[in-house]
Amino acid sequence: MFNSDYKTQSQLENLRFFATVVASNLGIRRCAPDRAKTWPSFMTDDGTPIELSWDWGTGNCSPVVRYSIEPVGLGAGTTQDPHNQCAARSFHELLLSSLPGTRLEWYGHFTQHLEGPFSGSGLRDDRLSHIFYAFDLVGSEVTSKAYFFPGHKARSSNRTNLDVIREAILAAPFCSADRLAAFYVFCDWASQPGNATLELGMLAIDLLDPFESRLKIYYRLRETSRESLSAALTLGGRIRTPELDRGLQDLEHLWALLFGFDREPHTPFDHVDHRTAGILYNVEFKLGSKLPITKVYLPVHHYGRNDAHIMRALLTYLRKRQRDAYASQYVQTMHSLL
Repeated sequence: MFNSDYKTQSQLENLRFFATVVASNLGIRRCAPDRAKTWPSFMTDDGTPIELSWDWGTGNCSPVVRYSIEPVGLGAGTTQDPHNQCAARSFHELLLSSLPGTRLEWYGHFTQHLEGPFSGSGLRDDRLSHIFYAFDLVGSEVTSKAYFFPGHKARSSNRTNLDVIREAILAAPFCSADRLAAFYVFCDWASQPGNATLELGMLAIDLLDPFESRLKIYYRLRETSRESLSAALTLGGRIRTPELDRGLQDLEHLWALLFGFDREPHTPFDHVDHRTAGILYNVEFKLGSKLPITKVYLPVHHYGRNDAHIMRALLTYLRKRQRDAYASQYVQTMHSLL
């Protein structure tokens, strides 16, 4: 926050929220002597239940600090709390007392419709996690989001994740058919036979008034060529706007900076056998939107050269677009962490 130019009072208030609400719900330290007992969160590839980020926005203003967490109890994964359900309940109550303006109309609905029974031990980490939260620190104001995993319900009812998500959204308060045009565009694309390998992992909402909240669906494709980006981000040509066309041009340049200008558009990366290999996308929309907005998470963890190269590529991209006002602070922050 210091390197993002947060005012001192805002830093203190945000740190107080983290200390009193978040820190005690992150489970046992990953470097604890008996690491085998730590909960393998799907939040990060090494199982750490928190992920930090900067939101650079679209201008040259100061970045917004964000973080996402999975609430984890001290007994998570043990006979005391085998499916890490205790922390989720206690954390949610603590969150509501700390952020009394949090809206729950959709939270209660999607919790009820997407929670399903856990099916035994030995599951992958993404089949253990069942709720994430995310926080944006806008000045002294903390805005929150919740992320739900439809896989538990889908497996227990022998349905696809898309079927479960679609049923939950169509039954949600205020989600009448005339307000879901953008969602139907996504469903039409996702249901095509050519997308049989599409992996839908999460549904997210802002904990706001439902008419202000976004619905966000996260999907992963194992195809990693640059050519595949356009199809995934335009939903097979269903979205064509000037903003998206400009975004695709910018993305092509950033992709080349990160992964090499000599890589052919149709050439995928070398195969990586990992649960988070491939490319993660999300689609978001509000009630009444005609078209969804798509985003991509560039796969630098599995396919990038190294941290230093990734950082240089990002700075080059920002400087070419006159958005590098906080470049030196970013470098300083990264060097303090690496």
